[in-house]
Amino acid sequence: MKLSVVSMAAAAGLLAGVVAPALAQDLPAAEAADEDPFRPLYPLIGRAWRGSSVGPNTVEDVVRWEWAVGGHAVRAVHSVNNGLYGGETLIFPDRDSGHLIFHYFTSGGFHTTGQMSVTPEGVIEINETVHGIEGLERLRSTMMIADDGTYRTRGQVERDGAWVEFGGFDYRLDSRATVAGPDRAGEQAALASGSLMISRRLVANPGEPGDVAAYLRIDNSGATDALIGASCPCAERVELHRIDRSGERPDMVSDTRWEAGSEGRLDVRPGSDLHLMLIGFDSARAEAETVTLLLRFERAGEVAATFVLVPDSRSAWTRFD
Repeated sequence: MKLSVVSMAAAAGLLAGVVAPALAQDLPAAEAADEDPFRPLYPLIGRAWRGSSVGPNTVEDVVRWEWAVGGHAVRAVHSVNNGLYGGETLIFPDRDSGHLIFHYFTSGGFHTTGQMSVTPEGVIEINETVHGIEGLERLRSTMMIADDGTYRTRGQVERDGAWVEFGGFDYRLDSRATVAGPDRAGEQAALASGSLMISRRLVANPGEPGDVAAYLRIDNSGATDALIGASCPCAERVELHRIDRSGERPDMVSDTRWEAGSEGRLDVRPGSDLHLMLIGFDSARAEAETVTLLLRFERAGEVAATFVLVPDSRSAWTRFD
């Protein structure tokens, strides 16, 4: 999500979850050493970590740390929710300030710059400037590494001159974790949540404000579940619409649930009787031609999913075939 967040997965919530790791996941605990500015990062380099977000919206982040530029820099590559969003951070020492400085590049169309320092207690402090997101300019966070193979990040965002807590991540070593590369808009990756795989997430965007339709495919490999609602900061409300053809003339009705059967598939596709109706849609609230919908399921709970805006939903759907 330029975040939403990522994410950002539900606007500010996901953004907190998405931006925080890659800016905060930039160092471990350990005393700084004049002869080697990268010493604080040693516990992380060459390893993969899997993190869970702290807060109401569950977000998973996978990070891998490695040497870069022949050992003159360190790179942290991460992906959120199996490639829904991701980024790369390049960290290197600044001779003038003595701090480690970094540049974070994202799949969300924005980037950040900042610096890191280590307190006498071994806490890594990160100060960061965000470029490319209106209304969000400064972030700061901390990173702490424990002796049991874990580390955690906690962040704050500046709002109206005050620093506000916005969550963080708890990470564990996971040698089997892989960083999934985020796809470009229009080539989106499927989003996994429990037994559900949610793909082909499209919004038919005519380029004018009003009511627009959204589409998706839900594959269910577990017990029967059902989509029971949705919302988006980009619209006044979202309804589950179905064309009722039982009468003399087709009629549009609002459903309360759409079932995704066990080992089954639910297709909400262009040209079918089903679509999500985004009432009062405002394309000005899109980020990098995407919007984030919060989908509500009976079993899986709330799932934040990025939808791509497309001028022709039927053509966009068939490109997946």
